[in-house]
Amino acid sequence: MTLNHRVPTGVMSLDENLQGGLPGGSMTLVAGNPGTGKTLLSGEFLYHGATLGENGLYVSFAEGRESFLEYMRRVGKDMTSPPASDHVDILDLLTVKEAGIDNLMEIILERIEEGGAERLVLDSLSALANAYPEAIDARVSLHILSKLVRNIGCTTLLVAEMPSGRETIGLGLEEFIVDGIIILRRRTRYGDMLRELEITKMRGTEIGQPTQLFTLHGGFNVLPPFTEKPITNPARFRHIPDQPERLSTGHEQLDSILGGFRRGDTILIELGEDIPSLILGLLVGTMRANFITGGSGVLMIPPGGESVERITRLDERFGLTEEERDSLLRIAVTRPEERSPPYVVNIDPDDLEASIRTWNDEKARLLAATGKPILKITYVDRAYSLWPTEHTKRALAMESMATKSEGGLLVLLARPGSEDLARHASNISGAHIALTNEQGVILFRGVRPRTQLYALEMNGDGGYPRLRFTPIR
Repeated sequence: MTLNHRVPTGVMSLDENLQGGLPGGSMTLVAGNPGTGKTLLSGEFLYHGATLGENGLYVSFAEGRESFLEYMRRVGKDMTSPPASDHVDILDLLTVKEAGIDNLMEIILERIEEGGAERLVLDSLSALANAYPEAIDARVSLHILSKLVRNIGCTTLLVAEMPSGRETIGLGLEEFIVDGIIILRRRTRYGDMLRELEITKMRGTEIGQPTQLFTLHGGFNVLPPFTEKPITNPARFRHIPDQPERLSTGHEQLDSILGGFRRGDTILIELGEDIPSLILGLLVGTMRANFITGGSGVLMIPPGGESVERITRLDERFGLTEEERDSLLRIAVTRPEERSPPYVVNIDPDDLEASIRTWNDEKARLLAATGKPILKITYVDRAYSLWPTEHTKRALAMESMATKSEGGLLVLLARPGSEDLARHASNISGAHIALTNEQGVILFRGVRPRTQLYALEMNGDGGYPRLRFTPIR
């Protein structure tokens, strides 16, 4: 067995976490409660091997050949067509009874040698154990098999069922025999199912992240921590037209999830701890870009510490021009520079009434210049830091009512530490979105209207920064 050689599973973020994949020639236990994705991970392992020209053997004690094939077909992996049909062999031992178990290991080893298998999946250990009259017989057979496949150099996944509600694994011996242990779990978060993968053991491997989130959407996919992606072939943002009763979010996927926003609506975006500023830039900046490229105005109060330069730098990545910013964007700041561009306006941090008048004057100019409803963006914690809470609440409520008559959108962002204002903002909002950070993965969910959980990733393939919404299933 050469632990220095790596055998990729085909699950990219998992392989990256394992220094390139599983140790070559090793035996890894994949354990989890029913429905956690053990068979799917095993199938992905064999399918990816086939794409590399490596032969694999799937030994089924539980699923049965047709069930396994159908399961993989549903996630777009047809094991009956090349390359899988050329490289993956399926040994169905679902009907093995006590009379045949003496030859069980011999049958498996002969099939490995005949097909030149470099990858092996035994699914599942629990069903294998049930084929033996005594648990000790299953332990002995497993111990013998582990030695034999190591000698052959066959990288093996051993699937084990963990009964619901229990954390114990299989027969109690395999944990000491195997080189690696991957445990799949699912738990409830925000009323939805969240899936976690934990690597509790992997010999010869420096594990980057012991716990990772994953989804079964489109196959077995481990979700990477959010990172910025490079933009290839920079291009201008492509405007998404609005509907008669709904305004586009600027994100095609988000429009599909939420149906867009109702005209005149107030939207609360509630932020958990450790949400990267780039996420907010992409989520709200895309809305801003869609309004501006559609000829509509945008008026915003940025968060404390956010510079005008940083906001406009993102706008430039969307392909927005200086002329568009001058005519359609207004950024309200409390400390303008001596030579501020036309899109920067000053509000008085010591006088809320004067600041409201400035806000309304700029709003009226944008409405008059465009004849279209505008997008207004405010960080409620910034307002809280500038003016008394009760006065700020009244100002937000008045602006929400004004938005209904104007037909545009009011977006309120609430960061940690502004819970009181966030509750108030939720009460006046027609839509409520929440972002949280789990294991470095940014999760999106609709509180109102309610949606399932989505993982957010950056996608730069279209020529400008975008968010990809991956369902957690």
